[in-house]
Amino acid sequence: MIVSRRKLLRGIGAGAIASLASPAISSVEAATDVGGRLIYLDRNENPYGPSESAVAAMRDSARFCHRYPEADALREKIAAHHQVTAEQVVLGCGSTELLRMAVEAFLLPGMKLITAVPTCPLIGSFARQKGSDVVEVPLTGERAHDLQAMLARSNGSTGMVYICNPNNPTGTLTGRRNLEQFLQQLPAHIPVVMDEAYHHYVPPTTFYSSFLEHPALEHPGFDRMVVTRTFSAIYGLAGMRIGYAVTSPELAKRLSQFQLPFGENAAGIRGAMAALDDGEYVRRSAELNSSNRQRFVNKSDVRYAGVSHTETNFVLVPLDHPMEEVIAHFRKNQVLVGPRFQGLDSYLRVSIGRPEEVDAFWRVWDMLPHKPMKH
Repeated sequence: MIVSRRKLLRGIGAGAIASLASPAISSVEAATDVGGRLIYLDRNENPYGPSESAVAAMRDSARFCHRYPEADALREKIAAHHQVTAEQVVLGCGSTELLRMAVEAFLLPGMKLITAVPTCPLIGSFARQKGSDVVEVPLTGERAHDLQAMLARSNGSTGMVYICNPNNPTGTLTGRRNLEQFLQQLPAHIPVVMDEAYHHYVPPTTFYSSFLEHPALEHPGFDRMVVTRTFSAIYGLAGMRIGYAVTSPELAKRLSQFQLPFGENAAGIRGAMAALDDGEYVRRSAELNSSNRQRFVNKSDVRYAGVSHTETNFVLVPLDHPMEEVIAHFRKNQVLVGPRFQGLDSYLRVSIGRPEEVDAFWRVWDMLPHKPMKH
C-alpha cells in the first residue's frame, strides 16, 4: 500500500499511525493536492510516497533518535538481497554521496572522467570541483551510450567511466550485451560506475538487465565495476537520503575511505530495510508509473506534442518556447518542471506524477500558445 507525502508528515508529527492512501487516490485528496499546492514534476520522485511498512518503521525509529545510527544491519540486508557479501556494500547519503565518493577514490586533478552527454550531471560537477577533466561523449541517435566512442577516448589518464543506465534525463537504455563487451575491452585499470537509480521501472528483457540481478562482478574485467542504487526513486524515500553501491571488496574499501561518518540517518536506515522487504510495493509502484506514463503519452498524442519514448518515471517533452520561459510559466501555475540539461536545450524533462498531476501539467501546457503541430 502506498502513502502520500502529506500523510507521512502528518503521521510522524502526530506520533500515531495515520490512515494510508490507497493506490487509487481519492477525489478529495486529488483536489486538495492540485488546488493551490505545488505539483512536483521536477525531481523524479515517487509521487505516492513510501510504503506503509516503511512509514511504520521510520515512525518507530523515533524511539532511537538519541543514538547515532547503526547501518550494519542495512548493509547486511542489502548484501543478502543481492546475494553478495556485506564487504561489497557501501552506503551513502543517497547515491549522490556515492558518486562524490567515487570521484574522491578514483580521480586526481588532471585525470579524465568519461561520461555521456546528456546524462546525470552530478558526477561531472564533482569531478570538475576536484580539478579533473570531464570528457563528454554524445549519446547515439537512439540516445544510448556511445560505448565505442567512449572506448576511443579512454587512455592511460582516464580515471573513471560513468554510465547511467537507464539514462537520466532521456529515460533510454543501453543494452546489457553491449555493456559487457565494453567492459571486456576497456583498459583494466579504469573503474566503471554503473548508475542504476531507475532500474526498477524497467521490465527485464534479453536487451536490458541489471548488473546486480544478473551479476558479472566475478568475471574477468568486471571486478572494476561499482553499481549504484538509491532508495530515492521507486521506494519513495528521497527525503531520507539512503543510497548504496555494490562492488568488489577492494573497491568498496577505497570508496569507504571517503564516506561521511554517520551519514545515514536512523529513520532512513529503518525505512530502507522495510522497503527492501516490500516487493509488492515495488511492483505496484512500477505498475502505477507505467499507467500514469501512458496517460501522459496519450495526452501528448492528442496534442501532437511528440514526447519521447522512455522506460522510466520521466519523459522528455519537445519545446516550442525557450526553456526558461516554459519553466517560469509552469512555476507561476504551481507546477515544478525541469531543470535544463546540457545538450537538451529544446527538451523539457518532466517527472511522471499521479493522474491528476498529469492532467494539471497538460492544462498548464495548453495555457501557452503553441505552433500548429503536424498531423
